[in-house]
Amino acid sequence: MTDQEAGVLWLEAIRPEHSQAVGAKAANLAALRRAGLPVAPGFCIPANVYRDFVRANELEHDIVALLDAAQSANDQKLESAADHLRRRFVSGTMDKSLARLIVEAYEQLVTQSPVGIEVAVRSSATLEDLPTASFAGQGDTYLNVAGADEVLDCVRRCWASLWTARAVRYRQTQKLESIPPAMAILVQAMIPTEVGGVAFSVHPITGADEIVIEAAPGLAEAVVQGTAEVTRYVIPKGKAEPSVLPKAGPELLTTAQLRQLVEAVLRLENLFGGPQDVEWGFWQGQLYIFQARPITTADPARAAARAFFTREIPDDDYLWTGGYLNERFPRPVSPLGWSVVGGLTEELALRDPLRYLGYHHANSLPLTKLHRGHPYANALAFQMFYKVFPDALMPEDAYRYFLNGNISLRKQAPYPCCLLDPRFIASMLWHFIHEPGNWSPLHNYRYWQRFVSHHQVAMEEVAQRLMEKGNSRELGELWGIVGELQGWHRKLLGIHRWSLTAADLTLAALKWLVGDGDTISRLLTGLPNKSVEMDLALYNLRQSADGDNWQSPAWQDFLARYGHRSFSLDIYYPTFADDPTQAQRLLQSLLPTPPDLAARAAERQATEERVRATLRRRPFGRLRSRLFDWVLALAREYVILREEQRFHWQRALALQRRAFLLIGEKLAAEGLLTQADDVFFLTITEIENIIHEKHIAGRDFGVSAQSNAAIPSYKIAAARRREFEQLQREWELAPHLAYPAFLQGNQPLAEAVANETRWRGRAVSPGVARGPARVVLSPQQFDKIRPGDVLVTRSTDPGWTPLFGRLAGLIMERGGQLSHGAVVAREYGLPAVAGIPGITALLRDGDLVEVDGLTGVVTLSEHKT
Repeated sequence: MTDQEAGVLWLEAIRPEHSQAVGAKAANLAALRRAGLPVAPGFCIPANVYRDFVRANELEHDIVALLDAAQSANDQKLESAADHLRRRFVSGTMDKSLARLIVEAYEQLVTQSPVGIEVAVRSSATLEDLPTASFAGQGDTYLNVAGADEVLDCVRRCWASLWTARAVRYRQTQKLESIPPAMAILVQAMIPTEVGGVAFSVHPITGADEIVIEAAPGLAEAVVQGTAEVTRYVIPKGKAEPSVLPKAGPELLTTAQLRQLVEAVLRLENLFGGPQDVEWGFWQGQLYIFQARPITTADPARAAARAFFTREIPDDDYLWTGGYLNERFPRPVSPLGWSVVGGLTEELALRDPLRYLGYHHANSLPLTKLHRGHPYANALAFQMFYKVFPDALMPEDAYRYFLNGNISLRKQAPYPCCLLDPRFIASMLWHFIHEPGNWSPLHNYRYWQRFVSHHQVAMEEVAQRLMEKGNSRELGELWGIVGELQGWHRKLLGIHRWSLTAADLTLAALKWLVGDGDTISRLLTGLPNKSVEMDLALYNLRQSADGDNWQSPAWQDFLARYGHRSFSLDIYYPTFADDPTQAQRLLQSLLPTPPDLAARAAERQATEERVRATLRRRPFGRLRSRLFDWVLALAREYVILREEQRFHWQRALALQRRAFLLIGEKLAAEGLLTQADDVFFLTITEIENIIHEKHIAGRDFGVSAQSNAAIPSYKIAAARRREFEQLQREWELAPHLAYPAFLQGNQPLAEAVANETRWRGRAVSPGVARGPARVVLSPQQFDKIRPGDVLVTRSTDPGWTPLFGRLAGLIMERGGQLSHGAVVAREYGLPAVAGIPGITALLRDGDLVEVDGLTGVVTLSEHKT
């Protein structure tokens, strides 16, 4: 009988031919020990022992039941089956002769151990540490295990960890369900390291040729599990001295230790023939290696994909806010969608205004970035924008750009020094005189009216050109249309940025005159806008005889007017015309009768007369009243304009989406993409380079640009799609964690959230409502909503408007008086509160809540059990 058949193999006895029996973890450590690298002594219980245990305890039926549960989308059923199987494993009977062999091996290991009776019991699954899937964290590890009985118990628990719900789902994600898994067990002497961590032989995100070491006091396990604050060392290969991040971090490792660790990491990379992820630790001056496995992200396409979705900025210690962009892009953004909009947003809404202020570093300051696929803006820009604003004129919505809503942080901005800063005044005047009609709140809305008439004609002409030839157009012609539409985006946003500023200023002035937030909300209620207009069109569609027939003239008329609308500004997501079922879900959500807009208008008029009468009784009453009329008229213009501008912007985006899909079809036909909609996973610059080089310059160019020139375009698109889908799943699972409101560098910052029964936000639409909470994070959850519910969400899109007629109230984590949700809530007379971070995680479906749109208070009356 061989050692393997006997049930125990010592690390020294493991050879390459045993790898399937002992798993990659044990096989790798055996290879390290043979190569003379410092590995703690230990032995392995091969996978055939696991299989014998399964058969002896008749666990096959339970495993099949678990796999059947995994085929459904019912995670609760899967968790229940996994928990049942775990109990069967833990209580299973182990063969006595096998148990005796394990106990004897443990006792022998204790005599070899430099530290005593404690050992580590680790999983070493046969599917672990593959070149494309690391299985990191999927199998259990037990540390500081002392005594034979404890060792045997931990062996059974490690076997059970092969069938946790997360491990099963991971194998599904990696497309490995068809390969029967098995579990070997590794038992090693427990080394109580003074410092430990992980090391990567190439950068795990960017793939750069540099060694990245993360260290923390104590065991390496704390770094692996993310429970320790780490010191990071980045060492370009070939350089002796490392840079240390963060700069203020403690020097945990001496130069000699760093050199020793770097040498070991390079030896491991050479030994295994590829980039390695290494767990290590130092104890009494001695280096120990606990694990070495391939870096699964080291594939250039995958590394480039991850680098795209999380931008690394050197020495990044900036405060980043999601508040500027999270309403427009609530979900992770696609590469194409972000490249179409992100660059224009950065240039026109952030960098240009800094230039207008006269800020010296306006051209070099990092202003936007993606983190885990979500867009952020540099909060320093907003500190400078608002520094000179007096408190009385600070826009209501500006709180979302400042951590914990603390607008006094703007006073810490390095520039301008004050309102009378000469450079600031001179720069603002110089830029104002070059475009006064656009800048001025008195004229910007008129500027827009002239623009939009030209915009509508241009969009009709572009739509006609796309319809006439469609897919028969050459790539160069389609690219010309893309560029033309990009030019219209620039013009629209160039006006829109000043419309938003005008809205902020006029609303702040109105607040200064009236002083009552509830009154302001009533003065702005019942105003016509494009979102309410679409809502009424849906009511008309429902009343028509052909409302259920997609091909009917009524439906075609609706889609001709509103088919360009989408639930996102990211052109990855389909429009209503592309996917009419989105509009159908909205149609089904309507109440029997449309909102009474006439009653809202009457309330608005009555409030206006009451305010005017109050002002006339004050000193300089006639002047106050006239000023009120003037400011109110402007405020209403800009509240309406906010919705209208997005409506017209989406018309251009929808046409651009159509053009890009036609381009995608052509690139896929030529083998440059796998499928047409992979075009959404290239950037606009990469697509331009492919078209220019192959179809204009005449060269065969099928690779993506921007530092990925060695990677074929279809590979980078496929890698980004996989990363994007993973980020989408993270967002759907826990949106409040996936998209934190603020970052310091790349570290999420938690905002102050009280996990109590009463929260204060910002009153954005007056009234008081009471009803069951319904947490909705995406349009796919619209069918949860029942009449009388209180909608709890992160933010709303104008496309959600038809839902509002069914609601009793609205609670949003984001936004303010001018957010889309607030504007439309006022049209419906819907009590609404915004600006309560984390509320979607604190409330559950069915919780009875009260929404006070007068004071901004949300109260939990009764938790659903």
